Amino acid sequence: MSTISSTSRNTAALATAAASSTPSLPTATLSKGAKGPAVKQLQSALVKLGHMTQAQMNTGPGIFGPQTEASLKKYQAANKLTADGVFGPKTRAEMLKDLTPAKPTTPSKPSGVTAPPAGLERGSTGAAVKQLQTALVKLGHMSQAQMNTGPGIYGPATEAAVKKFQSQWKLGVDGEYGPKTKAAMDKALAGQKPPTSTPTTPTNPTNPGTPTGSVKKPDMKWVPSANFSSRGGADIDAIVLHHTASNNEAGDLATLTKKGTDVSAHYLIGQDGTIYHLVDDKMAAWHAGVSALHGDKSPSVNARSLGIEITNDGSGKTPFTEAQYKALEKLVPYLAKTYDIPMKNIVGHKDVAPGRKVDPASNFNWERIRRATDAVI
Repeated sequence: MSTISSTSRNTAALATAAASSTPSLPTATLSKGAKGPAVKQLQSALVKLGHMTQAQMNTGPGIFGPQTEASLKKYQAANKLTADGVFGPKTRAEMLKDLTPAKPTTPSKPSGVTAPPAGLERGSTGAAVKQLQTALVKLGHMSQAQMNTGPGIYGPATEAAVKKFQSQWKLGVDGEYGPKTKAAMDKALAGQKPPTSTPTTPTNPTNPGTPTGSVKKPDMKWVPSANFSSRGGADIDAIVLHHTASNNEAGDLATLTKKGTDVSAHYLIGQDGTIYHLVDDKMAAWHAGVSALHGDKSPSVNARSLGIEITNDGSGKTPFTEAQYKALEKLVPYLAKTYDIPMKNIVGHKDVAPGRKVDPASNFNWERIRRATDAVI
């Protein structure tokens, strides 16, 4: 009869599994122009870490081209390494740490229901949404039957449940799961009771009766882009405005969403003022390129910002439409308020890539956007 306990056997099995899954990375220094199995190995690691998509890798497996170099630079910037696009000893060591599984521990009892990270809204999907739905069920704002109609899908039922929770906790009722809603949900799941009365809201002296900083999420259309990557843990603290260099809204949408173009933005403002939401805010869109915010290259501008494209040819002669300005006067203040973005970090592409970019064009009226934003932050 064996004297080995079941716990010991489980721990040993976990150790064996961890050892077998220890990642293998190239040992040689690799750079643009390199080819072979070692490059493919690096590309696979970048895919696993979320800095390269499988589709991007499939365009040139085993070939260290511009896409592999760009993906490696993203990884280096996100991990505060020199973003030179060269796979050397320091990058290898950091990547090995990220890919190596944690040491196995004795299985513990499952923890209770917890709130997911902030940054979810209608149209979001995945495990974090399912975690939010589970929390809403536990708190009595959603039934299990409602959750079962679309587990992991942030649809009308989930949005309505979030609104109920926000109303109960005296939050802004917009149906979006942001930082303030997460903080309140953490308290609720810990057993804390919601406030019993609505706190007094200060009024705006220039417009008595209007709550200071009040802002509503504008209407928008979800048109998902295939081009995005992880933020690598960076917080959102900037907004970057662009013009598309085109007056073709349909063409702009195709460019910013189609797989393989390697370009995207979080939002596109059409000529009629339609706001298209293309990339989930919690992910990084590919809009800034080689850039720096006030001289700071780490984290990268893509990792820390929200990108807004405006359909306009950028000639400086074609006016930005009144409908576009009205949309921006709603969207920019909303994002600045939601993510606590300071005015100095609401910039144009030309501000983060001077000498390389000129957008938005010289005829863009920044004053309107700054005035609208200043009213709420």
